[in-house]
Amino acid sequence: MKLILKVSRLLRWGLWVLVLSSCGQGAQTTPENKRGASSDSTRQLELLRSRIDSLERVLAKDSLAQGNHENLLDSLGTLCVELANQYQSTPYAPVALWKAARAFRAAGSYPQAIECGRALTEAFPQHDLAASALFHNALIFNEDLQNSASAAFYLDRLLEEYPTDSLASQAQAMKELLGLSDEELNRRLRK
Repeated sequence: MKLILKVSRLLRWGLWVLVLSSCGQGAQTTPENKRGASSDSTRQLELLRSRIDSLERVLAKDSLAQGNHENLLDSLGTLCVELANQYQSTPYAPVALWKAARAFRAAGSYPQAIECGRALTEAFPQHDLAASALFHNALIFNEDLQNSASAAFYLDRLLEEYPTDSLASQAQAMKELLGLSDEELNRRLRK
């Protein structure tokens, strides 16, 4: 409980800093204001990255404890989405969406996880994580939501759009096993 309170205070402090840094911006645009705005934007980006790193460290330290981390994971996912939305043109955006998808899935927030994966593949189709996001969405649909038709959709997309990706063979194997009963899976494993 103490750990959650500390993280909650850190999040509130970080939000307060964001609010304070966005207040007092003048309407006039001068070269000095542009440099200041750019500097503020860089500071905000670094603050978000720092908060994300802090949450990841807290979760990593406490990963073996069987505590409930849903709030921390949701906070991590939300911060990552915020970073991706505010800094779409930076190399951090696709990585932030990937982290958000994984955090939301771990928290059991499957619709948000799927949406982050979808956003990553649509906004950054050439990024190395795009195929992973499709596979991740297939896993969510297959393992967490027991929806093999939707899982097959994402596996087909991966195979069609990223046929040379290292995940393509796993996607093909997973697609062949979709919808099989435990009995049928055991029979195939014995062969």
